[in-house]
Amino acid sequence: MAASTSAITFDVKDCKVYTITADVADNATTFGSPGVDVPGIQEVSLEPNFITNELKGDGGVVLAKKGKIDRMNFSCTYGELSLPVLEILLGQTIVPTGTGTSEVADLPIDDTSLPYFKIAFLIDDLQTSGDDLATVVVTLQKCQLTGGSLVSGSTDSFNSPTFTAEAIKPSGTPVRFGNLSFAETAATL
Repeated sequence: MAASTSAITFDVKDCKVYTITADVADNATTFGSPGVDVPGIQEVSLEPNFITNELKGDGGVVLAKKGKIDRMNFSCTYGELSLPVLEILLGQTIVPTGTGTSEVADLPIDDTSLPYFKIAFLIDDLQTSGDDLATVVVTLQKCQLTGGSLVSGSTDSFNSPTFTAEAIKPSGTPVRFGNLSFAETAATL
C-alpha cells in the first residue's frame, strides 16, 4: 500500500548542509558526502516565492492569470555555533594554526562570491490518519545564503545562530528546487 500523503508534524529532528561538487546541464547535480550537521537545530521554515501576472482586456476584466514558484525561501535557527556550517555557507576554508594548547581554528570572512549548497532537514515525530509514516525529509538542491545572524550573543542568554537561504533550480538533473518525501521506513540524512 502507498505511504500516507498527509501528516501532522511536530519538532524538527535533523538538518544538514552539503557542498555542491558538480552542477552542469545534462549531468546529475552532485553533492559532497557526508553532509555537515547544523547542530542543535531548533526551527526550520520553507516558503515558496510566487511570481504572478494577469492579462486584462476591455474594461480591466481579467482574461487570464498565471503564477509560478520562482524560488524557495528557507530559514533556520540552531543552537551551536559551527565553523564547518559557516565554511559551507560562506564558501571559506577553516585554517588551523598553532600546536598543543595554542591551537586556533580560523574561518576567514571575506567579500568573495557566496557558494551554492544543498540543505536537507528531517522530521520524525509524525501523526497520520492512514498508514504510519516514519519520516518526512525535505531537500533543497541549490541554495545560497541570503541573510541571518551567524553569530550573536547577549548577557545571560544562549546564542542561537540563524541563517536564511534561497533555493533556485540547479543546472544539472534533476532540474527542480528540491523534494518533499514521506517515508514509511525511517530515513536519515
